[in-house]
Amino acid sequence: MSSLSRSLALRVIVPSGLVALGCVPLASAQEIAFVPQGEVSAEWATNRTLTVPASPDSEIYHATLGGDLLRLTQVSSFDLRPLITVQHDSQISNLDAVEALVDLATDYHTLRSEFSLKAEYHREDAYNSQYGLVAFNPLNPNAPDTAGTGALVTGITKTSYTAAPEFSYDLTARLSLVASADLEAVRYTTEIPGELVSYNSPEVDLGLAWALSRISRLEVGPYYAYYDPINGSSEGSVKNNAYGLSASYDAKFSAVSQSRLTVRLERDESPAAFGAPSSQLTTVGFEWVGYQKFLTSNVRYSIGRFLEPSSAGGRTTVDQIRVQYHRLLTPRWSVDGAVRLTRASDIGDLIADASGDRDRANAQGAVSYLLTPEWFVSGGYRYAYLKFASETTAAHSNAIFLTVGYHGQQPPRN
Repeated sequence: MSSLSRSLALRVIVPSGLVALGCVPLASAQEIAFVPQGEVSAEWATNRTLTVPASPDSEIYHATLGGDLLRLTQVSSFDLRPLITVQHDSQISNLDAVEALVDLATDYHTLRSEFSLKAEYHREDAYNSQYGLVAFNPLNPNAPDTAGTGALVTGITKTSYTAAPEFSYDLTARLSLVASADLEAVRYTTEIPGELVSYNSPEVDLGLAWALSRISRLEVGPYYAYYDPINGSSEGSVKNNAYGLSASYDAKFSAVSQSRLTVRLERDESPAAFGAPSSQLTTVGFEWVGYQKFLTSNVRYSIGRFLEPSSAGGRTTVDQIRVQYHRLLTPRWSVDGAVRLTRASDIGDLIADASGDRDRANAQGAVSYLLTPEWFVSGGYRYAYLKFASETTAAHSNAIFLTVGYHGQQPPRN
């Protein structure tokens, strides 16, 4: 090749290569997308207020609109999901017509550290918040979530705020320092002692994690939790200081499939209140939570005894079995099933709480069909159960529902 030919070739190849190299980081550095979603749903229930004797049959209609704002880079992710719901019940005229839910999930990682944050704002009628959810929140599946005290009253608005930051730093190839916090605040427009109590409840955890293998690690450390009913005159509500030690075993089978087993030993201390002496109690908690994805199905579960704040006026133990299953039958047909069984008990003695244990059960089954890749129709059955230890009769409700919805396509992830 002549010198002139070589010179012309270099003039073409080198700039083209530089442009190509420059475009690669720009193309893969970040991706921003908004994925809209919305649905309308109608439900007919036999005893939606879970009363004894049963209330009249009712129909409730929902319309929800929102979406996911996504920002993805090679070292971080950001997912903000605002949802607005408009609703109407044929039997409940004072039900809040508008509810709002905003979820945030974000994380950032470097070679030796990782930071994540999950946060939520939820405004809803106390009627819905106490009924009991069976399905997991996809953006924040393991948020503190008691089954409620069962006080299904309307005309009272519940507003809740949660934030759960978590940080880990690799000290060595196997040893990591971890720190996390769960900050939860609940406000009711009207309080009912022993049933609907506004409170603040922060929790802070510290720990050391040791990598047992490429997919598993053991984490041990202390934690502190505080429960503060903001209205001190609410009879039966008590402040609570909880000191504990937790040990967790984590297994991450893939990028999405993982399991976490946690054992807690907690010391709860409450001051004297409303004529009752101060109390100290040692409580043991056990938590097994996880998500497993298979070729055509997935399952999420939350099983054990959870130590959590409650609107009953103090911290509670929640014995829970909660499982959600999804299976794809064909490219268009799928089935979903979920069940949640809980027993909530107060930690310590609350003066005004005469209900004792609160037993709840919620179940749901549905069949879905994709009309298009974005549009779907779903229908199924819901069941609810409520039983107070102080009552001789339990409340039941059976319901059928039909939903038509739209969900935009998620952007592909590299």
